[in-house]
Amino acid sequence: MENFPRKELVKVVQSGMTGSRSAFALAVGRFATKLKDLDLQLAQEIAQFLSTENVMRGAGDFVPAPVDADSRMELVETVFPVVVPKKPVFNEAVQGVLEDVLREWRSLDLLIQEGLAPARMLLFCGQPGVGKTLAAYWLAQELKLPLLTLNLATVMSSYLGKTGNNVRAVFDHAVSRPCVLLLDEFDAIAKRRDDDSDVGELKRLVNVLLQALDDWPANSLLIAATNHGELLDPAVWRRFDHVIQFEPPSADLIEDYLSDIPMDSEVRQNMAALLQGESFSTIGQLMHASRKIALLEKSDLVPTLVKGAVRLRMSKGAMSKPHEGEMLLMYLAGQSRREIAATLGKTHPTVSRVIKRYLGE
Repeated sequence: MENFPRKELVKVVQSGMTGSRSAFALAVGRFATKLKDLDLQLAQEIAQFLSTENVMRGAGDFVPAPVDADSRMELVETVFPVVVPKKPVFNEAVQGVLEDVLREWRSLDLLIQEGLAPARMLLFCGQPGVGKTLAAYWLAQELKLPLLTLNLATVMSSYLGKTGNNVRAVFDHAVSRPCVLLLDEFDAIAKRRDDDSDVGELKRLVNVLLQALDDWPANSLLIAATNHGELLDPAVWRRFDHVIQFEPPSADLIEDYLSDIPMDSEVRQNMAALLQGESFSTIGQLMHASRKIALLEKSDLVPTLVKGAVRLRMSKGAMSKPHEGEMLLMYLAGQSRREIAATLGKTHPTVSRVIKRYLGE
């Protein structure tokens, strides 16, 4: 047969003998797609075996995590099932890409049958605390896959060649069944190979990493996160399906983040403006601490949160109007509006407006 897809059939055999379950499924899908013009019925009979259930089989299976040969510490940390207690808040651009990735994974049957793969590798860039790790957890939760996180402190070794061996062991473990693999602080193992201080070990490590990325299966998702994208080797960037830049949250996003705390909309809006410049991580810690304080002191949550936010921003010199912070702290300490006005040399109505803006009183 002149148009018989010989090349695709060879790939099917090669993947079946040497590749992963997902690589074999992709090769079969490509073969079936090419075969449609010659024998539609046969192509459909072959494609019926390509299903999400078959490709993702083994997602809940666990095998012992690899360990460092010297310390005997585990090289990866595993979480399953993954539960994110609060839905993350991302800006429109980030949310759009993450939703696109999830849509591809939820249409895995359709993609595999056409010999296509969903997005397999994502690179998250941005400052600490802006939601990169949280996004990885959220994707793992939505995909109902175990989350494996590389333990960088254990993986990195002072012994020549050991770090590369550890990285290879992590990948060998991760590809053994469907999962989400998070490589946090990715720049530590994917640093540019033109570093003058390097004695060859870095080059070997990056080469190991590049090969592992090239072999990453289509039934797992790899997420690399870095605070220093400029340090990554140029060859690494080309391996990723999406590079997502996470930015510090805007006031609007912070307002959404505070939406589960009962407070007046105007108070929430002013709180969000006060906290603009802080990361989601810092704001989350502030909310957590405020809830505990309010519970132990049997006080209302909103004033406790305002007090913590004001102290945080004033400690950084980040309040545009420090005297408003002083007013709020004095009022929350029990001083009257008139006492505050007299102490700070402000009018009583001015003090009242500030208190109302942040506390709704």
